[in-house]
Amino acid sequence: MNTLTSSNVIYNYAGLFKTDLDWIHPDRTETTFEIICVTKGEVYLNDCGKEYCLSKGQCLLMYPGTRHFGYRQSSDVSFYWVHFHASTDDFPIPAGLYTEIENRSLFKELLHLANLPNSPDYAINAVLVHILSLFLLEHEKNINATSRLSEEIYEFIRINASAKLTCEIVAQRFGFSSDHITRLLKSSFGMGTKELCDKFIMSKAKELLCNTVKYVKEISADLSFSTDKAFVSFFKYHEGISPSAFRNRFNRIHMNNH
Repeated sequence: MNTLTSSNVIYNYAGLFKTDLDWIHPDRTETTFEIICVTKGEVYLNDCGKEYCLSKGQCLLMYPGTRHFGYRQSSDVSFYWVHFHASTDDFPIPAGLYTEIENRSLFKELLHLANLPNSPDYAINAVLVHILSLFLLEHEKNINATSRLSEEIYEFIRINASAKLTCEIVAQRFGFSSDHITRLLKSSFGMGTKELCDKFIMSKAKELLCNTVKYVKEISADLSFSTDKAFVSFFKYHEGISPSAFRNRFNRIHMNNH
């Protein structure tokens, strides 16, 4: 069900904050969702333990019941702030930073409608939903980009899996930290970089053991192990038996000719 509609999102109140003086955001826990969209200067906010530095054009979406506060002083800043109600159970947009909201005049339109006498609720909510739809589009774009990146990393590991392939090599190949790559892979596939690499090494090893007559020493070299003993130790750790025992386990097959 689409929960991003004017009937499921209910405007509460909003405003435009401006100050030329030194200022820090107060410590608060709201009962509503809140959006902050910076129009001037920088706003330093900690939301749920994560620190954000919001500059002009950037927005922060915060969920109800979460503590947020300024962690650093600002000066000469202005920002729109909007409070609204929605169900947290099925709200489709995660809390966090949104940076691609070019049409910031929507916030001005929202305030204008909210302060007009007899302005219908559905009109105000419609503008709010329009703003949130831009957040949702950015979120979906990021998900798709993350999914594509995860698939690329997965394929790179599958193709290049060997004893020489390390987390650092994978991270350097894609320009991210090892921790970030591991989190990305765990989120998409349930396994980190090393786990995936080990999985594919074992898959290649079993394929060679079952479908070739190569010696264990040759297979070890094919998989870039420093020694055949290192390969045997690796294989026994993951499979519970030696490569030779694994090969012999599957030596009874039925063969026929034409």
